[in-house]
Amino acid sequence: MLEVGAVIGIAAVGALWKIAVEHGSMKQGMESILKELQLLRSDLTSDIHVLEDDLRDHELRLRELEHGPKP
Repeated sequence: MLEVGAVIGIAAVGALWKIAVEHGSMKQGMESILKELQLLRSDLTSDIHVLEDDLRDHELRLRELEHGPKP
């Protein structure tokens, strides 16, 4: 799942780079790319936190199943 996000991010950065070079100055283009990278990083960070929470939940459920029902 994270790999797909990374590939999409790389493709988006490539597209932004092309747009920036064609329609603006290099500095504005770099700033646009950096902003997009920051947004992608934020999205990936939140996805990682969600996955970590799911993993913890699954681990707890597995431990409960291993130990049997509580009396």
